[in-house]
Amino acid sequence: MRWRRRFSIIVVFIIGFVAGCAQLSQPSPRLPSNPEQAWQARRLALQKIEDWKLKGRLAIDAIKEVWTGTLHWAQNGDEFEILWFFPFGQGSVKLQGNPEMVTLWLPKKAPMTATSAEDLLKINLGWSLPVSGLRYWLLGLPAPELPVLNLSLDSWGRVLRLSQGGWQIHYLDYQSINHYELPGKIFLNNPKLRLRLVIDQWNLA
Repeated sequence: MRWRRRFSIIVVFIIGFVAGCAQLSQPSPRLPSNPEQAWQARRLALQKIEDWKLKGRLAIDAIKEVWTGTLHWAQNGDEFEILWFFPFGQGSVKLQGNPEMVTLWLPKKAPMTATSAEDLLKINLGWSLPVSGLRYWLLGLPAPELPVLNLSLDSWGRVLRLSQGGWQIHYLDYQSINHYELPGKIFLNNPKLRLRLVIDQWNLA
């Protein structure tokens, strides 16, 4: 598809992600005596966040294609709206829905609807974001419906890395938002796709 081929040449726009693992920001000078206990308290608090918005910069390496641009994600309970804005006048992609029904809008195409966001993206773009898991991973939480492997915490009880659903999720930075420590930089990898997300703005309802 012509518009997809044009996205692959936007390598020059790739976000300036730092190489390697950056030092995580420290929320306070006083370390908790028990990081596991701190994590359990943090997890319970984060699980209460149902409505949020974020803006950030996303780079997607899909082996044969590189996609870069600005990501806007709005979550309202089980309802979500995801927008990718691509540079140089290439347009945008919109994904909207809930766990039962999802609609995808692509440039110069009629809206497409399916019951799975992952399948809808795979069929139309050739790659797929783990939308159902990302809803939780973006907050620094494991997805509740998936087994958790290799969960690692930092000294403040925040997730450093975990594995779920065939994805390796690494947290390279956190930021303080409304008394929560929320991710600021996330790397996600599986054998077919790599995602690099820098979150520039959080809004909590």
